[in-house]
Parts: sequence; C-alpha cells; structure tokens
Amino acid sequence: MTLSLPTGSVRLVAIAIAVWIVQPFSAGVVIGKALSDATEPFRATVSVAAWIAWLLVLLAIAVPRPVTLTIARVGTAGGLIGTLWAGWDVDANHTDVGAATLAVGLVASIAAVATINLPGVADRFLDGVSYGDERRFALRAPGPVLVVALVPSVLIVIAGLTAGPLLLADERWVGGAIVTVVGFGVAWFPLNALHRLTNRFLVFVPNGLVVHDPTQLREPVLFVKREIAGLAPAPADTTAKDITAAALGLALELRLATATELSFVSGRTTTDNETVRSVLVAPTRPTAVMATALERGITIA
Repeated sequence: MTLSLPTGSVRLVAIAIAVWIVQPFSAGVVIGKALSDATEPFRATVSVAAWIAWLLVLLAIAVPRPVTLTIARVGTAGGLIGTLWAGWDVDANHTDVGAATLAVGLVASIAAVATINLPGVADRFLDGVSYGDERRFALRAPGPVLVVALVPSVLIVIAGLTAGPLLLADERWVGGAIVTVVGFGVAWFPLNALHRLTNRFLVFVPNGLVVHDPTQLREPVLFVKREIAGLAPAPADTTAKDITAAALGLALELRLATATELSFVSGRTTTDNETVRSVLVAPTRPTAVMATALERGITIA
C-alpha cells in the first residue's frame, strides 16, 4: 500500500496551524507585556479570554469547514489588531521589551492572517463539507467589497465582539452590558456578510459543474457536462453574463451548448430571470479549476 503526499492546500492548512500555534510564544509575549500595568482582575480576565480565543481559532483552522474559515479569518485578524495595539503600547511604555520580540510578534501575526487567506486554504476549507467525488473551488470576493468594505467589515465585527466584554472585564458592569448587547447585534450583520462571501464557490460533481453563489444566483445551478460547450479564460470582448460581481483578476467564461434561463439576484428578495449562452465566473485559482475540468471531461475551449 502506498500513501499519497498531501495536496498543496492541505500543506497550506498545516502551515496555518503551525503559524497559529506559535502565537502565544511570539505575539502573546507582546500582548502580555502590554497588559502588565493593568489591574489584576482585568489582566486575568483578558488573559483567559485570549487563550480561549486562541484555542477557538486553532480548532477552526484544524477542522476545515466554510464556517470555520470565517471564524479563522476573523480570529487571525483580531490577533493582528491585538498585536499592533500591544506593540504600540509596549514600544511607548516598556523600554525593556526588545525590538526583536516586537518584530517576531508582528511577523507571526501578519503571517497568520496572510496564510489563512491564501486561495488554496479556502479551497481546503470548502472541501471540508464535500461528499463523494466532489471538488470545490472558492470564488474571488467582489471587487468593490475587497477594495472598500472588507477591512471596515472585519474591524466592525472585532470591535463589536470585544468592546463590551473588555468593559465588563474592567468591572464597568452597566456600560459593559449595554455595549455587549449592542456590539454583538451590530457585529452580526458584517459577520453574516463575510460568511456569505465564504460560501461563493464552484463545485465539480461527477456529472458536471455547480455554480454556488448566493450573492448572484438565487439557487445553486448545476450545468451537466452535455450542457457545457467549453470553459476557458474570458476574452476582453466577451458578451457573457457577468456574475463575478466585478471581482478583480482573471475571469473564466463558461459557455453553454444551448441558451439557458437562469434566476439572478436583483435585490434582497427579488429575482430577474434571464436567458444566457455563457456566464463569467472568477475562481481564486483559475488554472486549478481548468485542470480539474479537463480531468473530468469538460471541454477547455
């Protein structure tokens, strides 16, 4: 019996786990030093909460699923924000903390965010709920969201989930309770939007290709192999229906053998039906998508 080597996406997830495991011994040192001047109850509460959050993110990375990908992305971003705050506080108030310690902590936090957001990592998390002979590939985030709304959304989520508990840890009971309730409610909306972006993907199934994009299509659409005339990089003058949501980067054109009526999202509860001969999709790894399509008997043309 021979054992196959782990795929590239599996190796990337393993790297993400390794990077996150070293956080307490790098970024955690900086955060701990920044809390050294706080009151004992506050420091103890925040330390326990930080360990719980670290463990939650570690479990999220180790158990690849779409929902755990969202948790891991927000959690690693929160870790980076905490390290940046601690680095600023330590640099300003604690001259006994060396530059090397600050640098290692910041590099580790940045590496955790960068690794968990690599395209191959997203594909591995999406495949965590695959069954049978399926392969899932993430779609790129809409261009306007990526450029304008992504960072503010993450910041709102992190602030909404942490501001109230931090006030409670500081024994500001009334204000902390109010901010916790309001903050959790405010954080829900961008968190849900971020998770909807995670759930945009292509699925190769034994008899064809499914486009699963709740932001563009009212329902997932299966294109069986006999309905697909070809899949290839879109030419500049294409007239295909664009369902990439203005995603940046290379788009693939999925050409259909016959005109097909699809239901496109036009509002929160409204749908427009349109007959199309081809659609544009923007996977994060277009080369891997075309290679998988070729392996499964879908024409690359």
